[in-house]
Amino acid sequence: MYNVIIIGGMAAGCKAAARLSRLSSDYHITIIERKSIVSFGNCGLPFYASGEVDDLNELAKTSYGVIRDVNYFKDVKNVNVLTKTEVVEINTKRREVICKTEDKEQTTTHLYNALIIATGSKVVEPKFDFPHSPAISSFHSALDAKNFREAAQKGKVRKVVIVGGGFIGCELTEALRSLWGIETILIEKENSLLSNFLDPEISRVVENQIEKNNVQILLSSEVQKIETDEKKLPVTSLTNGNKIESDYLFYNLGVHPETDLAKATGVEIGKLGGIIVDKNMKTNMPNIWAAGDCVETKNLVTGKPDYFPLGSLSNRMGRVAANSIAGKDDSFYGAAGTVSVKVFDMVVSATGLTEKKAKENGYNIGSVIGCWTDRPDYHPEAKDIFGKLVYEKENLKLLGIQLVGEGEVNRYVDVVSELLAKNKTVYDLLNLEHGYMPAHSSPISPLNYLGYMVINQEEDGVLNVNPEKLSSFDGLFIDLREDVEVDTSAFSHNAIHIPLAELRKKLDEFDLNQPIMLICEKGTRAYGAATTFKNCGFKNISYLGGGNNIYKEVNKKFNSYTDSKKTSNENINTLS
Repeated sequence: MYNVIIIGGMAAGCKAAARLSRLSSDYHITIIERKSIVSFGNCGLPFYASGEVDDLNELAKTSYGVIRDVNYFKDVKNVNVLTKTEVVEINTKRREVICKTEDKEQTTTHLYNALIIATGSKVVEPKFDFPHSPAISSFHSALDAKNFREAAQKGKVRKVVIVGGGFIGCELTEALRSLWGIETILIEKENSLLSNFLDPEISRVVENQIEKNNVQILLSSEVQKIETDEKKLPVTSLTNGNKIESDYLFYNLGVHPETDLAKATGVEIGKLGGIIVDKNMKTNMPNIWAAGDCVETKNLVTGKPDYFPLGSLSNRMGRVAANSIAGKDDSFYGAAGTVSVKVFDMVVSATGLTEKKAKENGYNIGSVIGCWTDRPDYHPEAKDIFGKLVYEKENLKLLGIQLVGEGEVNRYVDVVSELLAKNKTVYDLLNLEHGYMPAHSSPISPLNYLGYMVINQEEDGVLNVNPEKLSSFDGLFIDLREDVEVDTSAFSHNAIHIPLAELRKKLDEFDLNQPIMLICEKGTRAYGAATTFKNCGFKNISYLGGGNNIYKEVNKKFNSYTDSKKTSNENINTLS
């Protein structure tokens, strides 16, 4: 009998166990998990917190309604599961693991022929001081979600502070507002939300969506300390001197690999804190593999080590580790870091590098930004998509994409993820074929448009201007929109209004050397008109990427943030 021990009973560990069980009945497979549950969908916790999922057990069920518990794994998968059991030592010479049960009264030893470390991740603890309190919590486990929901159901939570504007923080805002109607304040130390995945101008669209749902966002704000009042409720002190009282506080500052056991065993740990593995998920130690959030991997864009704690990747890693143990040819080469989150009906999706990260990695970058509908404009369910593409200027290598909107965005990002993995260029966007049907897509894909925009920018000199950089433009603005568009949606810079149909008649009125920027509602008319100007000999032609649609989002956020930051900070205590 070939003994396989798997330390960790979540995505990577359970996938490896299930795969090995399918490959052969000769494996004696044991999962050791220190929690009381296994194969639990942590990504669904915000839905439980909001009440959309009524029972935590739903996050541990199969598609046909059976809970994936100890008995399920034994009866269906032929896998032994030990819960409430912690591995305290790995003896690599004897090839055994020493375990203690939760009550610490029993110690057991298990021999292995192959060992998989799938210990996952742990919460990044705040650097600021905070007391132990049931009203102060991370949002990383089933217990975190359960404690909050019980308090909310009892009517004890009227106001919540969320520290950290990453994916979990943004998801929580919807969970708190949508069902419970709880007053919510989101605090982020960076100048934009989701800054690891979105550049500021795309983040502004998301921020406006959140604020539209009555969530207060405090950007460029740091927590100095958290205390509790006489009722044992959180009081958050910011570095600017302001204090915020609340009934509950979540801190979501990210996660990092859980590698204490691996490190003590002699397993090699990388600079990012994760276990180093080869393409077969093997560690440097004989007979030991690792998979999931405890592992650092290769960034397929930069070629450098990176850390992607994503359930989708954990499942793939677990399968590769199992195949490797079984002697099958399988590899995990790395990832581009494809992520997606839904915030108040807006889908946020990205893959690869942001402009900021690309510059940090030494790339000479270019970018284009745009706005389209996710299906033909005439369709009653057409929704706007805002997007940005980042590329390397010398060879037009694709570096990353960010798309947000209430329509379909994920499938486009998934395509770019595959192109990034294969080191493709902008030219590959031009030739993409997509399924067109008015009910869910337009005749020309946003990815095709982004490719055209880059080629025109780099080869023909028709510049796509980021709305955040508009204030530095010193030249003539020409607004190509129809009268009704201008009347109902003003452009805040002084511009000459010439509807597109009248433009060709007036080309000779402009100086060929004068800097001219063209404006329309979404950018497509301005993009086409810019090529006309260029073909007629104009030397300095650009257009506003994404048009007035995205400029309004960015401008709204800047005006709101700049004009009201002082006022809102001064009034924080009145919200308490």
